[in-house]
Formats: sequence, C-alpha cells, structure tokens
Amino acid sequence: MKLKKIPYGLSDFKRVRTQNYYYIDKTPFIAKIEEDAEFLFFLRPRRFGKSLTIAMLEAYYDIYFKEEFDEIFKDTYILKHPTPLKNSFYILRFDFSAVDVTDYKNSFNVLLLNVLEGFIEKYKISFTINPIYNPIDTYSILFAYCNKNNIPLYILIDEYDNFVNKLLIEDINKYKDLVTTNEAFYKQFFSILKVGTSGNNSAIKKMFFTGVSSLALYDVTSGSNIGVNISLNKTFNDLVGITDSELKSMIEYYKLQNQQDTIIARCKEWYNNYKFNQDINHTIYNSNMILYYFKSLLCENQEPTQLIDTNVRTDYSKLKYLVYTNKKLNGNFELLHNLILGKEVVTTTIKDNFSAFELTNEDNFKSFLFSLGLLTMEKYRIAIKLKIPNQTIKKLLSEFIDYAYKDFSEYSMNIEENTQ
Repeated sequence: MKLKKIPYGLSDFKRVRTQNYYYIDKTPFIAKIEEDAEFLFFLRPRRFGKSLTIAMLEAYYDIYFKEEFDEIFKDTYILKHPTPLKNSFYILRFDFSAVDVTDYKNSFNVLLLNVLEGFIEKYKISFTINPIYNPIDTYSILFAYCNKNNIPLYILIDEYDNFVNKLLIEDINKYKDLVTTNEAFYKQFFSILKVGTSGNNSAIKKMFFTGVSSLALYDVTSGSNIGVNISLNKTFNDLVGITDSELKSMIEYYKLQNQQDTIIARCKEWYNNYKFNQDINHTIYNSNMILYYFKSLLCENQEPTQLIDTNVRTDYSKLKYLVYTNKKLNGNFELLHNLILGKEVVTTTIKDNFSAFELTNEDNFKSFLFSLGLLTMEKYRIAIKLKIPNQTIKKLLSEFIDYAYKDFSEYSMNIEENTQ
C-alpha cells in the first residue's frame, strides 16, 4: 500500500482525508467541543493546526457534506461515535487572514460579501443581497431570514484577529479606530453576531473562533461576553499540536524506528515543550514544525538542512513596537533579554483576557508572549515559571534582540550626530 503523503501546509480537511494524506485523529475532541458552551473561541500560536480544526468542524457539522460523511471520516473515532448534531447546520465560515491591511475596510467588506454569495449559492436559499445595505447590515437581514425559515447556523471564524493584530503593530491609532469607536465596522460585525445569537429560535446556534491572542476580542466586546475562551482549558490542551505518542505513531507508520531516538531527540530540542494548562504533565510539539521535519525525512531522506521552517520565523517587527517607549528600549526588551540569558521569569497567572492598550504591563506582556508561542509554562507552584520552549524560538528571539538593539543603537547614533 502506498504510504500517505505528509500534509505540510494543508488545511483542507476533506482533501487531507480523501487524498491519501497522513492524519492525526483529532475527532474525539468534536464531542468535547459540542458539550462545552455554544459560543467558543480557541487560541493557539501560529502553525499549530487551527485552520485544519476549523475545516474538521465544517466537514462534520455541514449538511452539505452529509452524503460524503462516511468517506471523509473513514477510520476516525467520530465515525463510530457520532453526536446527534452531525451534518445538521448551515455553515458560515470566514477566514480573516484574507483581509488586506493596506485597504482593510474595503477588503473586509469584500470578504463578507464573498462569503455571503458563496453561502447563498452553496445552499440554494432564496435570499437576495440588496446593494443599498452595507455588508454588515446585510448579515443582520440574513440572520432574521434564517430565524424565520428555521435555518440553523454555525459560525466558524479562522484567524479572527489576524489583520487587526497587523494594524495594532503598524498603527495603534488605526487599531483603536477599528475596535473601540462606535462606527468601527469590525466591532459592528461582532455586535451583529451577538444579536444573531439572542432571542427565541435565534439563527446562530453555535460559533467557534480561532486566533492567536484575545486582545482584539477583548477590545471589541469588553471581554469574552460573546463566547467562552477554552484556550487554557485542560480538556483542550491537545486539540491541536502533536503529542509524544502521536509522534511515535508517525515514526512507526513511516517505518523510521531505526532512527526513532535521533528523531525524538531532535524534535524535542527544536519543536517541543508547549503547554497550555498548568496542570498538564506532558508537553506537545508544534504541528507545522513536525510536518516540515518529516517532509524532509521522507522526500530528501535526511533531516532539513535548516531546522527552522521559514514559515514559522517571527517577523521581528511584530514585537518591535512593544519594546520601545518614547524612542527608548523599555522593560519589555529587558524581559526578552533576560529570557535569552536563561534568567528566571515568573508570573502569577497566564491572562487570557486583556486589552491591547495594556501591553506595557509586564504580566500582560508575558501573557502575550505566551499566546504567541514564544513562552511556555515550565513549573507551577505558587507562581508559574516561564521559559522559551525550544531552540527554534530561542534562535528567533535572539535574532529579534539583535535586530532591536542594532536599531536602537543606530537611532541613538543618528540623534547624537544631529545634535552635534
């Protein structure tokens, strides 16, 4: 039998399941998600498999895939243990990473209209888009239509904070306008979603959002009152990512047992040590990093020459604005520098709910670094000891520290020359 392909870079669940790609069965989590609150958001660092999780939920709950259910979920846990809600929703799925930050308002509106047009065509519903209304108001009308016609909706949003985080980095004032003003279209969109969940026989039955941090959702909704954050819930620690046992199963499937010790040692050093609950005893690997490594092992018959995948490299500008205050390196820079030096860094709690305007607070900054995957939990007693999870992140942070310090030195020299 032909060995399954490595699904590196793929987030199309149906394609992974039907075109002979290797799949780590995460379907046991479907029932756990269903048993939790109706409106959830789940945060993880980039490249952990969030998009594939969204696609899994879409394939499972969408009435559109009802006839293909057995094929898509063949040999998975959920095929033998289905829940009563399988294939019972009309899905509205958004991917906010598609929003172009250079023209974010127009791009956001285009995305909303494209999703809506696809929804109408997919389900052949008799709903007409009236151009006199803006896209957000049109969704409000759609939810009323679905309510009247008993059309149950499941809202899936992937990377809900992608473009707003980019704006936060580039221009804090644009971010403020986007999430805090009454006219902010991003804020209005989430307000419409909340309205769609209220009242008798509400159109929106369930929602599931993924993202990296809770900053945008906090600033848009003044907290998590639009849903429940399950990111630090022990039950969902392994929803994405790869565990030790899952890694060993991959090694066994691809008949690499003679290299097992080397593979595990290398992967532990470079891709492991993530924990998202203080009471969990085991750690998990970054999914994308493992698939990148295995793709090289199988296609090139050797491990990657560069152990760090360029797709997970941290763009240092994403943190640059956080380490400067009034053109000076601040305490956030010192914290990062201490981490690189191996000095102990602790916090009383990992916060999953705070504003982007509070990132100068040291504990908030630590929690933000944790959400980005740049820190992980090491020990928990009275306080949580934090550390850099692996060599990949240590190297990326070292590069960032070097760039930031050089930037600051060059800036200081320019100031000195201009004042002479």
